[in-house]
Amino acid sequence: MRRRLMRFLAAPDDGGELELVVWESRPRPLSDEERATALSLGIAETEIATELEEDIVTGVLLNRRSGVVFPIHHGVPRLLVFPTAVARAFATEHRRRLDTELEGFRLPDGEGVPGEEDVLRSFSAEWLGYEWDGRSYWNLRPEEWFRCMRWTLGVDDHPIRGRRVLEVGIGVGATADHLSRTEGAEVVGVDLSHAVDAAAKSFGDNPFLHVVQASAYALPLEPASFDFVYSFGVLHHTYSTVDGVRSVARMPASGGRLYVWVYSPWDEERTPVRRLLMGLEKATRPVLWRLPGPLQTVAILPLVPLYMGFQALRKLRGGAEGQAYYGFSDALHAARDRFTPRFIHRHTDEELAGWFREAGYGDLEITSQRPKPDFVPEAFTACAGVSGRRLEAVPRAGGEATS
Repeated sequence: MRRRLMRFLAAPDDGGELELVVWESRPRPLSDEERATALSLGIAETEIATELEEDIVTGVLLNRRSGVVFPIHHGVPRLLVFPTAVARAFATEHRRRLDTELEGFRLPDGEGVPGEEDVLRSFSAEWLGYEWDGRSYWNLRPEEWFRCMRWTLGVDDHPIRGRRVLEVGIGVGATADHLSRTEGAEVVGVDLSHAVDAAAKSFGDNPFLHVVQASAYALPLEPASFDFVYSFGVLHHTYSTVDGVRSVARMPASGGRLYVWVYSPWDEERTPVRRLLMGLEKATRPVLWRLPGPLQTVAILPLVPLYMGFQALRKLRGGAEGQAYYGFSDALHAARDRFTPRFIHRHTDEELAGWFREAGYGDLEITSQRPKPDFVPEAFTACAGVSGRRLEAVPRAGGEATS
């Protein structure tokens, strides 16, 4: 974590200010190119050393109003409002400092939204078992994935160079890192699961990518503080997709953009193989999500060779441009994503667009209605994807509104 992140953060329990206490840090000087990027983002030369050239490894974030202490563990701020195994491990490791330096403070002891701990568990297993090797991302080569995501997110039509960007559901962090580096954007990436550890491990050297463990329903961020916010393939895995959209929709500034992509019913009907997988999912997922992680792995292991074989067949038969072979971890990751989550909701474009309008968004763009380049696989447009611009006024500090 870098101090620069404090400019974005707000307490997840009451929305107020957080206080940073650093226990361990290490120097991380910027390169000349990174220094130029910092200046282009509006960071003053005199602030670069303080805000970006210290990598905070261990510490805490204090909410003095509520008396809650949020850990910074392995370089990642853990801003979940409910108890977690990471917070307990942090407390055990640093018990003496907590007792002597922060007497009267307590670790988070609130409640998440329904099923949130189950979501954390299943997606932590999914992402911590996934090793970013730069050879494939889902079923595409990384360069093709990034190319498809640029089109899907509309980055060329709505430039984000020098902008503040938020990704809700960062996963392993590859897309956020790519956008930050290629667009000169400052990106905050949030994830509920321990995918944040994989993201920090793979892309923590990027000073303009800030990784935070937090819930989409209690975002520890200042509302209306981002130019572009996106959530791709995430909110349908929560207890209520519409509530997730409403929460995330608070983050863009007036005139800022929001993009959300979720599963659709039609996507599962478009090929015989997908219909077969959907039937298997309906039969097994209600049982599998309840199993302990090791038993989930045992249960889905027989599917891994099938995923690997099918993906190899698609590539050999000349599937979509940029198809990649599945390695073992890729196939296991894909199987976990379908068969182990507690929640998988599916929605239409019309539903999603309606939620955007209710949240005060206009100038909507429906992904499935845009002309699709040949290099974009059908899966990107077969699901529900909507982009919109925030229309309502945002209050200034003095109470007046600005449009």
